[in-house]
Amino acid sequence: MALRETFRPLRPDLDNFLFAAVGAEQDGIPLSMLSALTRLGLDPWDEAGRLSSLSKREAIEQLARLIADLPDTGRSMVEAREIAGGLVIQLPKHDSAHLPLPVQARQRFRWPTVPKQSQFLVLCVVVAAAALVSIALHGGFPFGFGSP
Repeated sequence: MALRETFRPLRPDLDNFLFAAVGAEQDGIPLSMLSALTRLGLDPWDEAGRLSSLSKREAIEQLARLIADLPDTGRSMVEAREIAGGLVIQLPKHDSAHLPLPVQARQRFRWPTVPKQSQFLVLCVVVAAAALVSIALHGGFPFGFGSP
């Protein structure tokens, strides 16, 4: 019985590549190519298809750049090229008439950082505002200052 369209794999010819291990995470769990490409903001099937249309040398170079860009891995380009060489051989070869699209990784979100001086100034403003609210609620300065 054939699978309905909804449940069929997107590109079964890319499964060996996409489910291959790129390395291990910090806790020792293997990191798949599928997860690595997703973390870079790329569609894994589109990117694998694009890489499979390149020459072996170009695919290794572009994949090595992606592997080196993975967050929290700290891999050198030499190490990334070695990993990429082992992964690229798992890509299917397609008609090279298709022009490869450039890699377009989305920017990762980073929380804005506030300088220490600004943090201190915000804290001072909050304390001053709390003091003014306290004065307004209690009808004057505490400890008898300014009271008749």
